[in-house]
Amino acid sequence: MKPYLCPTVYIGNDDIQEWLKGEGKHTLMPELLVGYEKLQGYDDYDSVDEVHVLRVEAIVRGKQKAFDFYSRIEEKDDSLQKIYEWAIEWEEYEMCERIIHLGFNPNE
Repeated sequence: MKPYLCPTVYIGNDDIQEWLKGEGKHTLMPELLVGYEKLQGYDDYDSVDEVHVLRVEAIVRGKQKAFDFYSRIEEKDDSLQKIYEWAIEWEEYEMCERIIHLGFNPNE
């Protein structure tokens, strides 16, 4: 499988926490889902425990900083739950179907 090159988002002087609570969720949630789909696609699933899905670059106290986000096997259930809830809220039903395909059960 080819290595996955993650997208990079530059948010300038915006606060990373505020960005993640607001418009950043619309970028992060789909990328996390793609990461879990990539993890499931690896032939040797046990040897890969995370996929780099997004890098956010921002100016913090006058210096450029990078924040990396990963889809991790150990966080899969919690992450899929949060992605599913976000997708329902924003009526992203195709994403909900993809999440269920990854083994998430919304009825649990």
